[in-house]
Amino acid sequence: MTRQLRLFILGGVAMAGGLAYGIHACGRWPAHDGNLRQTADVHISNARRTATANVAIDVEAHYTTHDSDDVRTLRLTSVDHVAMTLVDAKKHATPLDVDWAKDTRGTFVVPDVPDGDYTVHVELDSDLGHDAVDVPLPLYAPARVHVITDRPLYEPGNTMQFRAVALRARDLTPLDGRPGKWLVIDPHGEVQLEDKAPAGDWGVVSGSFPLDRGAETGTWHVIWDSNGARDDVAVTVEPFTLPRFRVEVNTDKTFYQSGDTPKLRGVVAYSSGAPVGSADVAIDWTIDGAWPPPTDWQDHLLPKHATTAANGRFELALPTIPADLQGRATLVAHVSAVDPAGDRVATTASVLLSEDAIGATSVTELGDGLVDGFNNRMYVRVTTADGRVVPDATIHVKRAWQPSDPGITAKLDADGVAALQIDPGAPVNIVIPPLPWRPAPHVNPVSRTNALDLVSAQNATLADQLEMDGWLASLEPCAKLTDGGQDARVGLRVDAAGAITTATGGPAALDRCLAGTLASRRLPAGGERMYALTFHVADPELPRVTPELETALDAPAGLAEQLAGLAHGARDCVPLDADGELPVALTWRATEGSKDVALVAWVHDPRGAATAASAVACVESRLGPASRVHLAEAASSDSLGVVKLTVQPPASLQQDRPQATTMLGYELAITADLPNAPAGAPTASTKLRVTPGTVPPVRLRVDPVLAQPGDTVAAQLIRGPEFTGTLPKKLHYACLTKQDDVDLDDEHHAQVTIPAGVAGWCEVTGAGARALVYVKPAGELAVTIAPEHPTYAPGQMAQLQVHTTVGGQGGRAAVGLFGVDQSLGQLVPLPGAEDLGRVQPKVETSRAAFGVLDGQALALGRVRGANAAAATVLRVSAIPPPPELDALVEAHASTTFDAVGELTDHFYTALAELHAQARRWEATAPASEKMSPATMVSLWNAALDACEQRGETVTDAFGRRLRLSLLPVDLLALTDPRAVVVVGTRLPEDVDNWAAYVAKEKP
Repeated sequence: MTRQLRLFILGGVAMAGGLAYGIHACGRWPAHDGNLRQTADVHISNARRTATANVAIDVEAHYTTHDSDDVRTLRLTSVDHVAMTLVDAKKHATPLDVDWAKDTRGTFVVPDVPDGDYTVHVELDSDLGHDAVDVPLPLYAPARVHVITDRPLYEPGNTMQFRAVALRARDLTPLDGRPGKWLVIDPHGEVQLEDKAPAGDWGVVSGSFPLDRGAETGTWHVIWDSNGARDDVAVTVEPFTLPRFRVEVNTDKTFYQSGDTPKLRGVVAYSSGAPVGSADVAIDWTIDGAWPPPTDWQDHLLPKHATTAANGRFELALPTIPADLQGRATLVAHVSAVDPAGDRVATTASVLLSEDAIGATSVTELGDGLVDGFNNRMYVRVTTADGRVVPDATIHVKRAWQPSDPGITAKLDADGVAALQIDPGAPVNIVIPPLPWRPAPHVNPVSRTNALDLVSAQNATLADQLEMDGWLASLEPCAKLTDGGQDARVGLRVDAAGAITTATGGPAALDRCLAGTLASRRLPAGGERMYALTFHVADPELPRVTPELETALDAPAGLAEQLAGLAHGARDCVPLDADGELPVALTWRATEGSKDVALVAWVHDPRGAATAASAVACVESRLGPASRVHLAEAASSDSLGVVKLTVQPPASLQQDRPQATTMLGYELAITADLPNAPAGAPTASTKLRVTPGTVPPVRLRVDPVLAQPGDTVAAQLIRGPEFTGTLPKKLHYACLTKQDDVDLDDEHHAQVTIPAGVAGWCEVTGAGARALVYVKPAGELAVTIAPEHPTYAPGQMAQLQVHTTVGGQGGRAAVGLFGVDQSLGQLVPLPGAEDLGRVQPKVETSRAAFGVLDGQALALGRVRGANAAAATVLRVSAIPPPPELDALVEAHASTTFDAVGELTDHFYTALAELHAQARRWEATAPASEKMSPATMVSLWNAALDACEQRGETVTDAFGRRLRLSLLPVDLLALTDPRAVVVVGTRLPEDVDNWAAYVAKEKP
């Protein structure tokens, strides 16, 4: 670097370079006192491997004009020489070639070095001398980290084993040698382990941590961190005991339909494989789904208990599935087994019930709806009722409301998805049948509230009360006489043998009915008793039968009440679904002077409702010519007329009974030719309901949506009826960092060629529409593992055969194997094959296609069919931005200058010697001599001389010998004679202010 004239900026005025110490600059500004001190500051920005980074160097001079703690600064605009090297963790230095645009501003290219923590070492020379700065420069590619532990549950005293893999975020390739560290954090957030552990080959790093026997229980965290890229896995630490045996329960079929009788088969076996005989098995049931099972299933039909045979097996028979099964329902059995030793293990099993043998879901380009008079593209996924894909099957789709519709035939792809082009026609009202009605379980409306023995004035004996409670079932028929619930009273006289000699009730019909029923009952033998019994009779939720009198003359007084009582007593035989006016009417005739009213005959009523016809037989059996109507008072005149009766279901029944609903849309009948179906089996079918959709102004369709580098993708802009304006001349596509425009032809078609080296998502846009293409990685990794032999005897060594393929061909790969006792899975969930999917970039999906397929599944290679992929891409709402190949780094470091710190350190060295000098003076000076400021100055100078003779530094930060007059006030106060002298008699009574003396004399 060529030496140039340098300028120092001092107090806003330029001074020529080469300042001499102690010389006044330009005769106006005071020169510095003592040595100039230098600091250097280095700032590196936009640093990235193989790219150009910026470097800025600032050098400052620090000086004072008087006081030791008065620091002033000036900046140098250039330096004489700069050398920069990149130093790795092993102290290997790589020279950096810097292109200096100015003396202190330049650029350099960062070498292509492995990930790691580097240091840029800067050596520089200026007019003030030499300086060196080390700038930390971490160079790391954006990464994804996956951590796995050997198990998710530990006991205090166990040793945690863990492993991590570091992958480059852009392409998920291993980052060999990536620096990082393990962290193990306890439940209180305290770091129990922090250990540097760089990744080895294939980006894999392992570690372990022994837990103390008194380790804190709770949730611990195992972390591998590398420059901010980390994965955090939670594990549980707590005492546990592995189950000694396991319970497995399975169904004999994957799903059941109407008429099937499900069976559950279970086995209870020890971990060694030996059966657990005579184990008690308890089963609790929960039922999921809209379809209500028969009410007696939970009461007594579903099995609740079992006992294992000598081979540890048991079998449970479930009730036959009724014909009114709708949709899908799942019976969940919560099974717990207790072995003869008293240990308990629980598990669950599911029994799937399905109305249809197959299920169908759909996805369309138009908000998952269909549009009338439009060429709709529709994707239909067909599976078995239990969700199994039926690849390559043929399906037939037709309008369910048009029997003559020829329908559409299509082929399912590998994921069970077919693509259709369909015009469904105008939407129709679809009637959705109601779910089966299940009345609430029957409850006896009669309950006993009290039984008082009038003789002893005490409650009935326990034996009598137990017998009375057994009467309640026989009293239930009387409940029809109540309306809304009421209390009733009955009196009983019981002889010593227990026979009821007298039973009486109140005036109400309900009381008389209860007394008449109890008259034939008995109680246990004992003394004579006279009981006052009270009962509460709730409304039995029976239909209502309401009479209505019609006559040309006056009806006899009390006739309406008598007929209402007879009608009320008939409601226990009326069908629950009968509703409306009966299609028959009863004629009657009253005679003057007679209390009896004759019920003559039934006649047809043309105004009757057909829905009430089922109640006619019941009502005619309870009312009619055979019935007796006796009035309290004789009729005052002859009269005749008819009685019309209306029946109504109970109010609760009218509210709870499911009703049919309707929807506007399309109901499609779908049949499928299932492969491997038994000969003669009926064709599997189901119905698919679709709502009306809307056509957007413009759509963008690409084909195929799954591609490989070099493939040509056809893109088409499709205008809707609401589109106005003009379409663009080009489409834009972006594949990671590669972007380009392609021309649209006159029919709005374009061809997009997938660039080489691309893997991941490509986005095609135009006219405000967007379409996505997923490019599969060129070499997908697959692994298979199998034991050398299917079984092993105790003591044998098992050999595992692992086979890895890359792109379908055998290839090298890093494989991690973890083995745990299978019974641990009964205590905590164990990681599965999907656990590594956490390192994949997250693809946002508005909602999963067909309820199961999302963008993440597509990126992980789980969507194989072209139709399934096209439907899945329709649901992708956002794709992850491509990570940078390397991160931009900014770094900064500087040398420091602390004038006060250096001054303080040197001052205390001198102060210690000053106290030593003062002790010698106190010991040797004449007794009459008193300490004076002048004496203290001489002692201070002597102390400085003594320190210098020993080689100790007693200068300030600017190289000046420590002068009392240049010390700051707080340090000067420590040299005050009254602070140094120990013997108070050596101090004069007349005090000479020390600070004022120093300020005046300037020693």
